[in-house]
Amino acid sequence: MQLSSLCLLLVGVPLLQASENTGIKMTIRRVFTGNPSEQTIYVQGDRKRMEFRNYEGQRKEDGSQQWLSGPRLAAITRCDLGQVFELNLDAAEYVSAPYPPKPLTQAEIEARGLGKPDMSPSRAPTLRIETTTVDTGERKEFFGHIARHVIITRKQIPLEGSHSEPQETVTDGWYIDLDPQVSCDRKLKRAHGWLVAGKQPAEKPEFVDIGESETGFAVQLVMVSKGTYTLPDGTNRQTDSKSETLVTQLELGSLDPGLFEIPPGFKHVQHIERNPRASTSSSQTIGFWERFKAKVAILFSL
Repeated sequence: MQLSSLCLLLVGVPLLQASENTGIKMTIRRVFTGNPSEQTIYVQGDRKRMEFRNYEGQRKEDGSQQWLSGPRLAAITRCDLGQVFELNLDAAEYVSAPYPPKPLTQAEIEARGLGKPDMSPSRAPTLRIETTTVDTGERKEFFGHIARHVIITRKQIPLEGSHSEPQETVTDGWYIDLDPQVSCDRKLKRAHGWLVAGKQPAEKPEFVDIGESETGFAVQLVMVSKGTYTLPDGTNRQTDSKSETLVTQLELGSLDPGLFEIPPGFKHVQHIERNPRASTSSSQTIGFWERFKAKVAILFSL
């Protein structure tokens, strides 16, 4: 199944941020399609470091899924230098790029198979993106912070003239007032963005928000998505997915400045190896950094 669309809800809020002298260290555990992964993030002032791996899934002869891990990777964001560095820690190599990234040009948007929706005022909406936010009123302590229990339901509802399929995602999460962004990350008061992937006809979306939007940082999430897609023979199939995210460590305090530097002896190259060496061409790749870069590039294009 190919995803047909990407919707971004962007909110900038005055949350607790790491100062120049106080840093944030957190470890995040994720489980997607049965594969657990872990990511460690360090933030201090205008600097951030993320440590992670990419994974590839392969089907074994008995039909079971096997996950292969790639090299240890790190991404360092330096607002003071206007650069982001991606390091292969095992090969002692790194690449660099400007940060924040330049907005995508129209040619780059088309090359990525993305298209902007038709927002002409004369045309009736063809797709409704309905987001319902419910604060259950439950509270729980995480790492010394009081967390809110919030359930967010996002529905993609096709209207007359739509070429999209109905989808629903329910996010059950606990949120605290913490902002792990660095100073050069883009912060928006509130905006909806919609990009269409593939060569599908452009939709005109309308956005409906019910309830007060959650503006905190998620320390625990369970996300369940359901949708339908049409096979070439015209029959419909339903797809279900579940992902879980849990912050297992959260500390505030001073950080080693060396975390945000390129280690001595690392070589600046044009390309680094990011993924496992797959033995089949049909493997499913979970590439955190590629997804992150794509989302950031789209964000700065809106």
